[in-house]
This record gives sequence, structure tokens and C-alpha cells, in this order.
Amino acid sequence: MDFKLEYMEHLFAKISKKKTESYVISRIWHQLNDDRVKFVVQQYIRRTQDRYALSDLYLPQLNIFIEINEPFHKNNVEVDNIRNEEILKVTSSKPIVIDCDCDIQEIHRQVTAVVSLIRQRITDVGDKFKPWDDASTLIVEYHRNKGYLKVEGNECLRTTEDVAAVFGTKPKHRGFLRASGAAVPNKKNEIIWWPNTEHRLWCNQLSEDGMYIYEYPKADNKRAEHLRHWLSAPEETRITFLRYKDDLGFCFYRFVGVFRLDKEKSKQEDKCVWERISDTYQLNV
Repeated sequence: MDFKLEYMEHLFAKISKKKTESYVISRIWHQLNDDRVKFVVQQYIRRTQDRYALSDLYLPQLNIFIEINEPFHKNNVEVDNIRNEEILKVTSSKPIVIDCDCDIQEIHRQVTAVVSLIRQRITDVGDKFKPWDDASTLIVEYHRNKGYLKVEGNECLRTTEDVAAVFGTKPKHRGFLRASGAAVPNKKNEIIWWPNTEHRLWCNQLSEDGMYIYEYPKADNKRAEHLRHWLSAPEETRITFLRYKDDLGFCFYRFVGVFRLDKEKSKQEDKCVWERISDTYQLNV
């Protein structure tokens, strides 16, 4: 199936219970009629240290946030204004508000105005506008041709087979179980690691700043032995792809950096603490 079609199907399925929001976003998508523009719903935005917001619609290539206000928002005008000012401060983009406490003609008028603004923003960006092309960046050849991996590129692959293939190898199996990594060909003590954040038996937690991964068995009686093993094992470098599920239900393996065990921190935390030593990895292809 075409990736963009699958993506948009998932997107509209996610917001289907929010009838007004779904209607408005659908109308924006169809009236814009430009599949170069990526739509993201329920975009997470950290407002302050302990508060966050979810934007109804976000266009990442253009840094446009759109809020769809249903009638109940009339009782939260002051709160919404504070929220939008905080979003502006954090993202340098003031949310565009579509007010739905009105008749359908007025909603349509506002949608038309938003679509015009999006088109104008694309024109203003000019040659710097990068069309939405996630599908081409999810394939092995893209990464091998590029020759490197970088955290800030938000580089992902769909399967462990694809991750291994980028390095010219294959995942190994332990019976019917699949190993959580594979050796990098011709590289001593380097492995490709694909920890699962939703594993039934293991905890693999990435710190908020992306600098550490905390790894330990969920069974208390196995933690000490696991830690002892890695504290005494030869030093190992892990080129790491974290398995996660996005808000639309897609599973990806995202490159999060090159990690090595921080033995002192591991002893203090009583669990394996892998520290990021590089946000880039040069491929030998």
C-alpha cells in the first residue's frame, strides 16, 4: 500500500471520534489538495517544565499550528490565550484558530482562509520547502546511499531486517525468538541494537534528553545478574535504533545514537545505564 495513503487513513481513524475536528481537518486536506504537505495531529508541545499541549493539527514543514475550537472553548478563552502565547514562545509560531461555534458557511470561510495561508507560506518558503517524502527515507538504500546516521535527522526504518540490512547483515534468531541486536560486520565490539520500549519482559527507557537508555529485566530477581554480566563484560558500543509506536499506530525503529555502558552510573542506579557517546554514525558501505 502507498505509505501516504496508509498514513492518512491512520490519521483520520485516530480523530474519527472528534467529529468536528475530523470534519475540519478533512476539509483542509481536501481543499489544499497537495500531498507534499504532511499533516500531524495531536502534536506534543512542551509549554513549560511541567506542562504540555497537544496541537490539533501541525504542519511540520511550515511550522504551522492549527487549533480547532469547538463551542466548549468559549468557557476557556483566558486559558486558551495563555496556552497559545506559551506555544508561540516555545515554537515561534502563533497557533491559527478555527472557531467552530458558528454555522457551516462560516467554518468553510475560515478553512478557505487557512488553506490560502498555507499556500502562501509554501510560496514564501520557496526552494527551501521540502516535500513530504517519508516513504523514501524509510528504505535501506536511502540510508546506505547517504552514508551516515544522525539523530537530528529523525531517521527511521520499519523492520529489524531493514535496520540490519543498512549495515550489510541480517538479524539472528534464538529458536523462535529474535535477538535484540546483531554484530556490525568487520567492527570489533560494535553491535546494532534495537531495544523495544514496550517489551513484555524488559524495560528499555530513553531519557527525556536522549542521552541515556536505562535497561533492566522487569523481573526483580534477574536484575542483579544482568547488571553483573555487563559490568564484567568487554566494552561494547551499541548503534541504537529504538522501537516505538507513533501516535497513529505505526511501528518504527528510530536511530537514537551510539551508546556505551556508563559503569559508574549503572552501579549507582542498580541497572544498566547506556550513555550516548555520539549522535552520528558513519556507515562503511
